[in-house]
Amino acid sequence: MGWNITDSKELEDAIIKLKLRLAQKIGVRRGMTVVDMGCGQGGFTVSLARIVGKHGKVLAVDISDEYLSEFWENLSKWNAKDVITFIQADASDIEGVVFSEVADTAVGYRFLEELKRPQDMAKIVREMARIVKKNGKVCLIELSTEARNEAEENYIRLHRESGDSLFEPGEIVKAMEEAKLKGVRVETFETSIWFSPELAKQDLGFAQVWFTPDVEKSLGSLIDRYGMKYPALLIFSGVK
Repeated sequence: MGWNITDSKELEDAIIKLKLRLAQKIGVRRGMTVVDMGCGQGGFTVSLARIVGKHGKVLAVDISDEYLSEFWENLSKWNAKDVITFIQADASDIEGVVFSEVADTAVGYRFLEELKRPQDMAKIVREMARIVKKNGKVCLIELSTEARNEAEENYIRLHRESGDSLFEPGEIVKAMEEAKLKGVRVETFETSIWFSPELAKQDLGFAQVWFTPDVEKSLGSLIDRYGMKYPALLIFSGVK
């Protein structure tokens, strides 16, 4: 088959490179202040920090401290502690926690899919718009749900069956426009991360893959046949 990644270290390296490319693609630059909404384990947070450098700042927001130990491990691994500040808060209501117009960019990497309350999506977009400066950018990076092959379908089905909130693109665009962001656009960002069945059947939190008995039951034979591939990512962006 067409998978090109067969071990977890290789997969982790590929995802780190993907996140760095994404951070550069959305316009993050040295010296910026960036807010990372729904930072989770901090993989994308670290990519942002590596680009903004010692004269920049990254505020990492997450409602949960479930992944905090992994978050700090990532920061230590990449020597990013001096640049990043963790804020435990609900991203839909951070007024009084994160000041208005404090950031050059507010970004969420595969954050919306993790929402426990999908109805909060529009509130989160409004908060992101509030905290960026005039002419600042709001970016949301989410999975495309349009599979081009069976391996991508496996990845998308895994997240659907896990109960993730996979919004239709039009819903996110509407929320950004209602937050009075200008020039709202959607770009497709291709990936080439296609990993083997053996790797796909491991618990790979850094890859947002959690293989469970239920997944084995519903997708196991399809993963054995086709492996698993990251679908394309959609970059939603607008300017304040």
